[in-house]
Amino acid sequence: MKFQGLTVAVLPPKALGDVTLYLHLAWQFHKAGARVRFLSNTLFPAREFFTWLQIEPQEPMSLRAMADECDLVIAYFSHLAKMDSVERERCLQLSNIAYVTAKKLPRDIPLEGRGVTVAGQSFTSASMPFCLESRAGLSMREWIDRYVETVYGIPVVSSLAMVCPSLQREPGNRLLIFPTSPHSKKNYSMSGFLRLARRLCVRGWQIEFIGLPSEVEELKACFAGFPVFSFADIRGLMAHMAGAAAVIANDSGGGHLGSMMGLRTFTIARRYESFVWRPGFNAHGMVLAPRFRFKWLNGDYIWRPFVPVGRIVEALGSYTAVNTALPQKQAR
Repeated sequence: MKFQGLTVAVLPPKALGDVTLYLHLAWQFHKAGARVRFLSNTLFPAREFFTWLQIEPQEPMSLRAMADECDLVIAYFSHLAKMDSVERERCLQLSNIAYVTAKKLPRDIPLEGRGVTVAGQSFTSASMPFCLESRAGLSMREWIDRYVETVYGIPVVSSLAMVCPSLQREPGNRLLIFPTSPHSKKNYSMSGFLRLARRLCVRGWQIEFIGLPSEVEELKACFAGFPVFSFADIRGLMAHMAGAAAVIANDSGGGHLGSMMGLRTFTIARRYESFVWRPGFNAHGMVLAPRFRFKWLNGDYIWRPFVPVGRIVEALGSYTAVNTALPQKQAR
């Protein structure tokens, strides 16, 4: 095997959704026989849930030191871009670092198309964006699969087994709603989430809202009568999510995390259903996009009233101990 016994380091971005996708990338190298190091401040508190992986804090971190210690380094390009010009040039002289990103690499740094040499093996075009065409219909997870297969020749396997078995529980009647994201323009309305929660509650579901610590008071005011939870780190969040029946979220990290944990996901998107950043770790996801949208006088798009969230209610039905089992086919 090409990577059997080699050491591969993966340096992801900080955002939760990105971390889950780079974890999928790390899993592929692990299954190919590599010892994988994963440098992430976000994931470090939850390291006990990934026993196959060596998770380390991202800071302090020297990219050159990582390249010296490992056979291959796959790094989000920003780790290079934020360096001063002298250190950046030194890193660019190293032949075992691949620089990647979701969609676009910077034009002012000669990265795209660079190959890497790993233990005497050459791999062309290792530095590149994962997604080459947003409208191709592939999810970002599928684009990463393509990167792993075409660049490194590694057969891709499912990554649902990468999470500790203690978190893989039979679903109960809890539905987790993540009503916010880092980008407010992507967020469905609070009033819309409240109406949805009330409809689901009538059908026997236990609704819980999840937010950041800084959002708790606002969420409690918006969703009075429903429990609101927040967690200091990803470890607490993952422990709480285990055994939930489904995750309902905007285009945000909560949906990716739920999908990675094998949960059913419902994602509200502001444009179209097949958007590339949809959760894609399992086949049990539904994306809800507005049936239409229009541009208002101030240049903003009006889309939230036209999202068919009733499809979530229909898909979940009324709670019974039986209907929480995941459907056999992906709902679209």
